[in-house]
Amino acid sequence: MLSPEADRHSELEFMTLLKIVAPAMLLCGTVAVAQVPVEVAPLSSQLVELEIRAPATVVPANRAVVAAQVGALISEVLVDVGSIVDKGDELIRLDQADASLAAQRAEAELNALDSQIAQAERQLTRGEELFASNYISDDELLVRRTNVAVLTANRAAQQLAIRSAKLALSRTSVRAPFAAAVVERAAQVGSLAQPGTPLITLVQVSNREVDAELDPRNVASIESAAELRFESQGSAFPVTVSRLSPIVETDSRIQRGRFRFVEATAPIGASGEVVWRDAAGLLPITLIVQRDQQLGVFVADGQKARFMALPMAQEGRPARANLPPDTLLVVRGQSRLQDGDELSFSRP
Repeated sequence: MLSPEADRHSELEFMTLLKIVAPAMLLCGTVAVAQVPVEVAPLSSQLVELEIRAPATVVPANRAVVAAQVGALISEVLVDVGSIVDKGDELIRLDQADASLAAQRAEAELNALDSQIAQAERQLTRGEELFASNYISDDELLVRRTNVAVLTANRAAQQLAIRSAKLALSRTSVRAPFAAAVVERAAQVGSLAQPGTPLITLVQVSNREVDAELDPRNVASIESAAELRFESQGSAFPVTVSRLSPIVETDSRIQRGRFRFVEATAPIGASGEVVWRDAAGLLPITLIVQRDQQLGVFVADGQKARFMALPMAQEGRPARANLPPDTLLVVRGQSRLQDGDELSFSRP
């Protein structure tokens, strides 16, 4: 066991040693902050055009299931699957017997009303003469006037009934609403057609569009895209934007777009892809790294590295960077960096 004097001597030696070693330890700690060698370049010089593809199908502008509008037997089918028809062409004839009789009956009832009106008007004229001579009362004259008014109103209603009967008669001839191809036939001669019974399915051939399934992240780049085209079976067809749906479908998470052909058209039903280039430019996947389960890039903030997350980035795909074009981007050595690291960089 040391004496008190020896203990004090040892303490003084330790304090002296600490005064000598501590600055050296502090100096070593400062030198230990290593600078990571990297290369940097402006963001604008690293952006690349990306060719974007979206699955698409050529669809007709109109596809109609032509149905019966009146109840009648099908007497004749004038077209079949594969037929090409023009607007107004007759497709199917329904039996006209009932509709024709209804139209004739309405005409006959109108003729009867005309006779009644003529008689009522004569009675009214005679009544006005008798009233002037005080042979009939005011009430009797009013009855005659009312009778003429009622018959006139009935005549107007009967004229509407005639129009309705003639319309029903015209609907026994089923006609094409537009130039089209017949793709399905449900009508059979001798079958009873009721209002709403499907008869013929038509697909418009003169007007067709491309229906595409778009990733919502790419929709903004379509309208300014260059060389927008539809590719199918090795052929390319220039197209333009017709309309873009503002709705993201909940089940598939896509937005639908419709495109018009500029010149040549692909066959209806042809499948392929709508292809365009993102003119705004995207960051290549080689510059994107992952830190704390986030994808992003490193930029040079003075002599320090700053990790900038890209919320819309997907692993293995180029990403859009909402950063100023002159941002100094770490283009080499980023895989070794952590946010806040000291940099030793050069521009390539």
